[in-house]
Amino acid sequence: MATTGSVRLGWIEACRGVAATAVVIYHVVRHFNKNGGLSHLASMVQFGHAGVDLFFVISGFIILFVHFGDIGQPARIGRYVERRLTRILPAYWVAVALSAAMIVAGGHDLPLRDVIWAILPVPIFGEPIVDVAWTLQFEFVFYVLFAVLILHRRAGILAMLVWLTVIVVSAVRGPAFHMPGALYGLFSAEFFAGMAVAYRLRQGAMPGYRAALAAGIALFACFAVVEDLGWLNGYGSFARIAYGLASTLVILGAVEASRQSVVRVPSVLQVLGAASYSIYLFQFVFIGVAWQLWLAAGFETTVSPGIGCVVFILVTIGGGILTSRLVEHPLMNLIRNGIHGRGRRKMAGAVPAGPVA
Repeated sequence: MATTGSVRLGWIEACRGVAATAVVIYHVVRHFNKNGGLSHLASMVQFGHAGVDLFFVISGFIILFVHFGDIGQPARIGRYVERRLTRILPAYWVAVALSAAMIVAGGHDLPLRDVIWAILPVPIFGEPIVDVAWTLQFEFVFYVLFAVLILHRRAGILAMLVWLTVIVVSAVRGPAFHMPGALYGLFSAEFFAGMAVAYRLRQGAMPGYRAALAAGIALFACFAVVEDLGWLNGYGSFARIAYGLASTLVILGAVEASRQSVVRVPSVLQVLGAASYSIYLFQFVFIGVAWQLWLAAGFETTVSPGIGCVVFILVTIGGGILTSRLVEHPLMNLIRNGIHGRGRRKMAGAVPAGPVA
């Protein structure tokens, strides 16, 4: 079996791109439906929010697949923390700054405590400054508990089991006490589904991956249609189970398809996948700016809402791609290189106490 370092998970990146695009379409159409009346189109893309379910399964898979060898190795916690925080925080801070500026420019109050709480995407009550950062709060809790796994295998397994128990009990009976949703929300169960996929695929090849992929896509499509018809509450507990199961099968098939290299990932999906974090994180920034320009140009009365949706989707996705290439990745690499550079300088100035390998 190939090692994690030698496996190119192209179709997982593609799934990220599809998930981010689905969420953007969902939000853009909702925006125009609220301001211009697109109820039929809004109902057709109602399922787009389920891209978040796909994101969470992917995240659970990636973290265990990449860091499986770090479990129970406390000496590796520094690298884990560095990789996780430098991956999500630099771009997130830019999004916080832009969102805060837009809130203030719009004449709205922004308490200092909200800005302070936004420094890290920790679980909070209420709405975060960056609208989509509620998902990062779930991610942050998952990262912290996985860090416990790295520090101490048994303690980490116990912590994960306790968390899963809280999630399941809260879904059935409601939370035992008042706490932020990221600590008990059923979305978090999708991290466990992703980890289950990673554990299975680390054991060897998956013979039935084509069937799993086909079943996952079919199930996702079925649940999407059922929700669009109004027969499924897409924000309820059953929807998390439904979309979570479908996403799990999709990821199971997509990973093995990547390892087998059976079908080349289209270039457009590669681009969307590479920029998926920025597309998702900055979508409301681009939607908000585009809307103000749209109003200033008087297009809300001269251009149909349908055409407006297409324009806004392209602007938001295009803006996310540019932000990924010009801000997200350069900033992440700059910080990582700075950290590693300081580490190398310290090592160069140190006197070794013994043989150096």
